[in-house]
Amino acid sequence: METFLWNIRLEEYVATVDQTIKIDQEYIEYYNKLAKEANQLVEKISAETLAATLPKLMAIDEKCTLIIFYIFNGYALENDTALDTIRLIEQEYKKTHREKYIFDMPEYETWSISQRIV
Repeated sequence: METFLWNIRLEEYVATVDQTIKIDQEYIEYYNKLAKEANQLVEKISAETLAATLPKLMAIDEKCTLIIFYIFNGYALENDTALDTIRLIEQEYKKTHREKYIFDMPEYETWSISQRIV
């Protein structure tokens, strides 16, 4: 299968950047769950399902991005656990995704598939 963000080996990737970082098991399990969900969606893509599937894949991609961000930069809040950070990711991924596009976004961009993550 094509390499998407959710298909990288999280532990191996983190080790290539910084071998001193220990990844909490909760992050690994969450990442693997997202990867499984994404790969199942990719296998079922057709012309009829693309419009509904792509926003779901974009949401998974954003969650994977946030996991990697928090692994490299610490937890979301001081004294948080991996589970607390995962809960935050689940609550905030739509907002963080949109923040990437918010500046100088023309009106027609609101109809873009990049703004439809679920």
